[in-house]
Amino acid sequence: MKLLVCVITPKKIDQVKKVLWEAGVRGVTISDGSGYGYQKVQVEAVKGADYKVQYQPRTRLEIALPDDEIEKVVELLLETVRTGRVGDGKFFIMPLEDAIRVRTGERGENAL
Repeated sequence: MKLLVCVITPKKIDQVKKVLWEAGVRGVTISDGSGYGYQKVQVEAVKGADYKVQYQPRTRLEIALPDDEIEKVVELLLETVRTGRVGDGKFFIMPLEDAIRVRTGERGENAL
């Protein structure tokens, strides 16, 4: 099993949810956050005063997947979120040792 962690721009989340649902992916954790990478600090004018925006809004998705599904899902997500511009995001794929469905006690891929 693998844990796929995606950090993407929030404006893509509706498209991502649709693509994942159509691909049969049901277990997704989504959280909002902020961060920075290669993007420069942006200066925005708010009520006549300059304001430095150091952190960009980001959406984080965590998806536990069987080994045989990970590449398919990664490719679908890349096609959905990639614009070719700085700030598209990052994906991290990590080994997932075990999963447990709390309600039933099922373990491993059966718990996904």
